[in-house]
Amino acid sequence: MKKGVLSVLLLLCAAVADAQLQRIKAEVTPLLEADGAHAGDVVRAALIVTLPDGFHVQSNKPRDPDLIPTELTIDAPAGVTVKEVVFPAPIDLTQVGANQPLAVFERTFSIGVQLALAPTVAAGTLDVPARLRYQACDDKTCFAPTSATATWTV
Repeated sequence: MKKGVLSVLLLLCAAVADAQLQRIKAEVTPLLEADGAHAGDVVRAALIVTLPDGFHVQSNKPRDPDLIPTELTIDAPAGVTVKEVVFPAPIDLTQVGANQPLAVFERTFSIGVQLALAPTVAAGTLDVPARLRYQACDDKTCFAPTSATATWTV
């Protein structure tokens, strides 16, 4: 009898560990306010993030310092400066047994970005790559942190 209970517990632990190692894929779509830009312009851009139904991510400033924040890293090429990154206001998510609500982003949200083009930037196309690091969770489990990449073409 004890062997059977131990086997069931081991299977349950393995299932939970497997679920936590899974990575939930977010769709990321880079958008630009205008079709073109010139040297010296400030370009307004956004990254639209869409999570699968039933999932959320921690905000960029979670209330609990032990939680993994959502982070956007922009690898600006020469002649491009990141002036501002604006995350949306988080939504409060109350969890049973938690002292305070979680600050999360749900289903679809956008992150605003302002890119400054140097007055000396050469004419032509500039690729501005970005990486979104996040940890998706549902109402019971947080899954392995992962990243999604996108590129704005200015």
